[in-house]
Amino acid sequence: MFNCWVGLSLSEIIALAVEDVDIDAGIVHVRRALVVGEFKVPKERSRVRSVELIDPALELMREIVAAAIEAPTVEIKVIQRDNITSKSQKVRFLFRSSTSGLLWNSRTLSNWFTAHLKKAEVRHRGANQCRHTFASQMLSSYVPVEWVARQLGHADTTMVRKHCGKWIPKDTKSMAGIVSKMLGFRAD
Repeated sequence: MFNCWVGLSLSEIIALAVEDVDIDAGIVHVRRALVVGEFKVPKERSRVRSVELIDPALELMREIVAAAIEAPTVEIKVIQRDNITSKSQKVRFLFRSSTSGLLWNSRTLSNWFTAHLKKAEVRHRGANQCRHTFASQMLSSYVPVEWVARQLGHADTTMVRKHCGKWIPKDTKSMAGIVSKMLGFRAD
């Protein structure tokens, strides 16, 4: 649910730690990703970013941090952009298996997501669709595509427009009402 309101990639969300969250500012710092079993600095500079949390995401993140704050600190090696050097980081991961306590990987996350969809009687889709759900929700609510692209870690709007999200007319609110509020003709 959290990722439907944030839009991180699976490799980014799995690698998030308590140390990456600034609850007071409502921000999550994306500093690393778990790629094929290794922690890496994102290869695109735009992917190292501060993601603003909208209210439902911030509410969920408060719960997630509260559950993970007592997690053991783990020292990890993060491979740098040159793919040769690495830096050590001490972190407490946010997303771990509730049964084993182990860090999720893309396979275990996908398995959990598939079981969750089946239980909820929702047709199958990949866990990364949460990222697309986020983008489509934002675009259908007239959120500027530039903000959506920045949140997703894209250098420009091309990927959002082509692949990540689409405008869904049936989910779209009245633009006239939104503009009227923006111009001060309607109260909140």
